[in-house]
Amino acid sequence: MILIYVPNINERIRYTYSFIFEQILGIQFQLTDSLDYYHIKAVPKFSYSNLSIKDEMHFSACNLLFETDIKMQDLTKILKDPFATTFYLLSRYEEYLPYREDIHKRFSYQSSSINGKIDPIHPWIDTFAYDLFNQLKDHFPTLVRKNRKFEFINTIDIDHAWLYKNKSWFRNLKSFGKKLITSRWKDGYFQTLILLGIKPDPYYIYPYIEQLEFPTIYFVSFGLGSKWDTNHNPKNKAYRNLIGQLDKQEYTTIGLHPSYYSNKDFEILKKEKIELEKLLKQKISFSRQHFIKLTLPETYSNLINLHITADFSMGFQDHIGFRAGTCTPFYWFDLKNNKITDLKIYPFCMMDVTLKNYMNLTIEEAENKIWDLLNSVKKVNGTFISIFHNDSLSDYGEWNSWKSLYEKLIVKVNDPYI
Repeated sequence: MILIYVPNINERIRYTYSFIFEQILGIQFQLTDSLDYYHIKAVPKFSYSNLSIKDEMHFSACNLLFETDIKMQDLTKILKDPFATTFYLLSRYEEYLPYREDIHKRFSYQSSSINGKIDPIHPWIDTFAYDLFNQLKDHFPTLVRKNRKFEFINTIDIDHAWLYKNKSWFRNLKSFGKKLITSRWKDGYFQTLILLGIKPDPYYIYPYIEQLEFPTIYFVSFGLGSKWDTNHNPKNKAYRNLIGQLDKQEYTTIGLHPSYYSNKDFEILKKEKIELEKLLKQKISFSRQHFIKLTLPETYSNLINLHITADFSMGFQDHIGFRAGTCTPFYWFDLKNNKITDLKIYPFCMMDVTLKNYMNLTIEEAENKIWDLLNSVKKVNGTFISIFHNDSLSDYGEWNSWKSLYEKLIVKVNDPYI
């Protein structure tokens, strides 16, 4: 155990130290605001305050962790205080302040105030925690931490269960007509072969994933109503059967992929969750926002009200890396109410669409970026969460040859020497 002196014990302090010591390092800690108690205890200890304590290991504090409001901060001061930086990143403090939204009204890497000051490819908090332990170990040789293991979580978003199959005749006719008008004869011929059952639908990659025998979370779309929600109708019998079949697979978990406008409309979100639960005859506790439409605190408050216990939306849509500065799942801190919640956040660090469409990388360039990410996570024995879509694993159209990237990743996450 380690003893930490702070002049004021509050929820922000508890949250920050609990994450660093308990969740990352596996070390029990005790907080005290009594200097007398602190001085008499002959245990591993350090102080965190504005003023240093004589002849003791000390970390100088800025004001952030001792405040209760939300206001503009001096980022220079915060970055000099690694515990304040940890809280600033985990709580997503900057997302409560004014920022420039992207076209879909989302927070982005480009709008981040910490952009360029902390490398998103490296899990800053985990690295700091390991460095902190080494520093404490120099002062207190008896101190030990847990040896956690690297983990890979394979997640796949299903925005379009099939490319052509099991769609209405109208949608297929419209799609075929566009191909004729634009002289895409080859694509029209391929569509015809699929609809006649001569060729398999390229987006139907589920047997391939199953044979990998790898734990996988499918996030399925179960809403309609906008041009951004182009999935099969939730009432479509084939689509419902597919979801049921996936749920029965040994290595599969089903999560909700809330529709585009559900992020702002609680009733839409509630309806989609209830309908999916009715289909599967079980409670749904996992969620990832469609288009990564994450608005704080509204999105997470809505999920909590619907008894979602784990969310997988924490990541940048326009850049790879760690939006919250960590590769360790953490509990959401409700900054407006200054309290820790039971909603567990699983941060992803890479998405296929990000690599190809936002960062405009070639497959080779994307591969190098992914290996950098993977190496940085393995160094701290963290959790690597990727997002692929069944589209991108089809090897068809714009995603031609991208499946090879996924296959290499599956090999490398199991390689203990990488």
